[in-house]
Amino acid sequence: MKRPHGYSLFWVLFSIVILLSSSAPVLATDDGARAYWKGREGTQVFAFSYLRWDINAAGSLQFDPAHYIYPSSDIEASLFLAMWGRHFTFFNRPSTFSLALAGGNVDVDVDTNVAPPEFLPPGVVPGSSFSQSASGYADPNVSFLVNLHGTPRLKSNVDLLNYEPTWTLDAQVLLSVPIGEYDSAKVVNLGLNRWWGRIAFPMKYHFGVFSRGYMSSFELIPSVWLFAENDGFVGQTLKNDPLWQLEAHLTHDFTTSFFGSLDVLYRTGFQSEINGMEVGDDVEIGNVGFTFSYQVTDNVSLRTSYLSNVFGDDNLDNSILKIMFAYGWNPANENAKKLMEGN
Repeated sequence: MKRPHGYSLFWVLFSIVILLSSSAPVLATDDGARAYWKGREGTQVFAFSYLRWDINAAGSLQFDPAHYIYPSSDIEASLFLAMWGRHFTFFNRPSTFSLALAGGNVDVDVDTNVAPPEFLPPGVVPGSSFSQSASGYADPNVSFLVNLHGTPRLKSNVDLLNYEPTWTLDAQVLLSVPIGEYDSAKVVNLGLNRWWGRIAFPMKYHFGVFSRGYMSSFELIPSVWLFAENDGFVGQTLKNDPLWQLEAHLTHDFTTSFFGSLDVLYRTGFQSEINGMEVGDDVEIGNVGFTFSYQVTDNVSLRTSYLSNVFGDDNLDNSILKIMFAYGWNPANENAKKLMEGN
């Protein structure tokens, strides 16, 4: 009897680990390794993250407020992100709904001798010093993800036990609501003062044994970010082309409670247009980095990742540090754990 007992407990805990693996924050940066692994139906995740951007764009004319990039500037941004997600079934396909809230601060020092004058507030002229900061809350977003191929309905731990994935394909739609902090007289803001969103098609290929301590995957996430116009950009109208993004992760379990990942993030596009005139350069940033994730308890995981640009615009240096705490639970699993422990 002890062997089946331990075997059942293993799969209860395993389903929680899968759930925590799919709890990466959704912001205008990379989603993270194992962000699209599916949890058992009814599981929920709460994640709290700290994100730090250090960007030296003093020699670059790129402009992307969604990634806190401003032309001819040195930028430091610190954000805190809270995310809640729930796994469920939609038309018999594993799906996830999530809500993300963010806030923090951004500090920008601009070289006015190089920055396009259209990006500067009225009264700021070339040669003068110009620094600006913003703090408060950013635009919240909601996300809906549905599996298109490769993942069956995961209603119970038996379904997880029989789950042997090879390659999978999902579709995701994200929409951000423009209610974040925004001052139309400022260049630097946490909110974008416009609707924006993303369409993504996450793909992943699992290889090796699909069991804790042995799992590996290759993940590829092509996506496009779309932005409405901002008619309150320092008294002007700002439009942007779509931002194209390609994200990749090669992940591997080192132990039953620890996995790592090699990460790549490439972004291009987002040409800016102010009052009908193209200004600045297209965004082109290629980041490479790593992720380490540790399972602290059955329900808690800690994750850290770091990205730095190694290709793309040579005149822009940037690094992104993320630290995430995630807590996941499933009512059925929690009850099963109590029964197995004799409570």
